[in-house]
Amino acid sequence: MNLLYIIRIMFVLLSMWVISGNCYYNPLVNSFLNPEKLEDANPTALSGIAFALLSPQVVQITGQIVDANGFAASNGNLTILTRTNPIEGLSNSFNLNTAGRFFIQLSTGETRIRVEQSSVELFSFTLNINGPGNVSITNKSLAGPDILNIEFYPTGTTPSYFDIISTNPPNQDSFQTWPSTIQITFSEDLEIPSDLQSYLEANVFTEPSITFAGSSIVNGNILEIGNSTGFQIGTNTYSIGRGIRSISGIGSSPRTISYTCDSPCNAP
Repeated sequence: MNLLYIIRIMFVLLSMWVISGNCYYNPLVNSFLNPEKLEDANPTALSGIAFALLSPQVVQITGQIVDANGFAASNGNLTILTRTNPIEGLSNSFNLNTAGRFFIQLSTGETRIRVEQSSVELFSFTLNINGPGNVSITNKSLAGPDILNIEFYPTGTTPSYFDIISTNPPNQDSFQTWPSTIQITFSEDLEIPSDLQSYLEANVFTEPSITFAGSSIVNGNILEIGNSTGFQIGTNTYSIGRGIRSISGIGSSPRTISYTCDSPCNAP
């Protein structure tokens, strides 16, 4: 075998051994195997990342306030009592619309809010906002009133909603004789379906299953549901889905209405 050829083979094998056996000490290879430790990184860059993650953010949030009967707190008022992250330009109060809905700009963190209606305090609560899309309600001063369908919405917009204003009988009412009709009043006129019976069966869900009969739309924004059979002693619920729509095409804000039929739970 040619001596020069043998020398070339030995040189290649020796080079491969050096690279594989000592790659940790090779500056180029070492840069991949042992990247700069996090604690050795630029502290200014790290503090900037931490600041971005921890600094308060401004969010826009909406929801509906209802009283202990489930009626919208029409034309009430929200007042900010305290907030953990004050930011200049945030809302300090807001007037509810006729459906009891608010559209307010807040900061992430905890915000304590008082609700008044006709200059009388309805209740107070705390909104815990961890970030856009992440909110919880705590420390309600009363169990009856509530905040429904809280949502975030983009800056520079004010979305439209189709809300339930009241029900007759009131939500969570109890009786011994089942009512002949349930009336639900909305914030806008309802669309008029060609087949109201099928429309209700597809979009109003009851537990236990209640048969509707003689239903109608009254005065444009009142949905009247006639009841036939199926109600039982105990709790009976009606769940209104987004399939119930306004005349302008907005789906109803989801809502569950409950009634208690006490013994003997007579038919209408």
